[in-house]
Amino acid sequence: MQIRELFVSAFRSLLSNKRRSILTMIGIIIGIASVITILALGDGARVAMMKNLQASSSGQQSTEITFAPKDESKVAGFSDDDLNRIRENNKVSHVSVQSDDHGILSTEGLVNGKTISPVVYLSQSANNDHLISGHGISKRDSLVSNPVALVSQSMAKRGYQSANNALNAGIELNGTTYTIVGIISNDAMRGSYNNYDVVVPRQVFEANNANISANTLKLTFAAGVNVSKETQKITDQLNSTGSQHNAGNYQFYDMAAMLKGVSAVIKGITYFIVAVAGISLFIAGIGVMNMMYIAVSERTQEIGIRMAVGASQQQILWQFLIEAVMLTLSGGMIGYLAGLGIAMGVSAFLPFKASVSISTFLLAFGTSTIVGLVFGILPAKTASNKNLIDILR
Repeated sequence: MQIRELFVSAFRSLLSNKRRSILTMIGIIIGIASVITILALGDGARVAMMKNLQASSSGQQSTEITFAPKDESKVAGFSDDDLNRIRENNKVSHVSVQSDDHGILSTEGLVNGKTISPVVYLSQSANNDHLISGHGISKRDSLVSNPVALVSQSMAKRGYQSANNALNAGIELNGTTYTIVGIISNDAMRGSYNNYDVVVPRQVFEANNANISANTLKLTFAAGVNVSKETQKITDQLNSTGSQHNAGNYQFYDMAAMLKGVSAVIKGITYFIVAVAGISLFIAGIGVMNMMYIAVSERTQEIGIRMAVGASQQQILWQFLIEAVMLTLSGGMIGYLAGLGIAMGVSAFLPFKASVSISTFLLAFGTSTIVGLVFGILPAKTASNKNLIDILR
């Protein structure tokens, strides 16, 4: 019997018992669909986390180096010479000393004796954005380090009952008193998500709070650079020859290592859930074996006729084994498509997209084939071991 005939015969046998075949396939479909759904969502969450925390949309990656003074003194850890030396590294595309990505930070203070925790925007030049009354921060204010501030309407009312009362009054931030020269709207925003309550000149704030704003160095690297290795080199250089290497320590927290650890945890959890879902495949395999035993029992005469016309035991074995594999493989492919559909539908309500790769297809294909081989081999051997004389009796 040729290979093509084996496949045709197996296909016809499955079609002749459509209801039984479909019911047997349901277990395989559920098992494979569960595994693919979990893998696609787990990989999607891991990929989204790595992408959002490690690299920008252009592929550039950023890291931070912080300076920790040995005592409580307010020491600026990074000088212009430090920055210029780092800029000579052709793998670094941008370097800056900052409070955060948008010049915004949270701090503590007082307004008319009341404790506040405002979000402060550190303005590097003249600023009159979102101004409602009074006047903005002028270029001269920044040049001469004039301690002036703009505050939001809500902050002004909290301290002085009205915006007019707040003008020319004071607001204290980290021990430094600023004169309120203007009132800004409550929805003042910097970037796409950073709302702020107070605006002060960056030079004034950093001069009085060096340990807060001037001790974080952000490095942006070109795409493809090993950021962990390069940042560690720069950190070591700063600890050896940095402007304040005798007054404190330069430290680098390896975000890449943390991400690898978190990624490994997510993978572990995903695989554990997949293993639990895979139990259904074992149960489905038992169902396949049971169906194949029934098929062998019902088709005893067919087996006898094939043997009588010259079919070998090996051909009989392969006929039933191919039938079992076709059954599980069909269920596996349907389960794969169902799993993808479920994963895509669920991810539409999540902040990340399901990740689909060739490995998930190979997993569905391989698992379905293995289930068919493992649970179909015994019924197939039973069929091939039947004795022609006993059948004819």
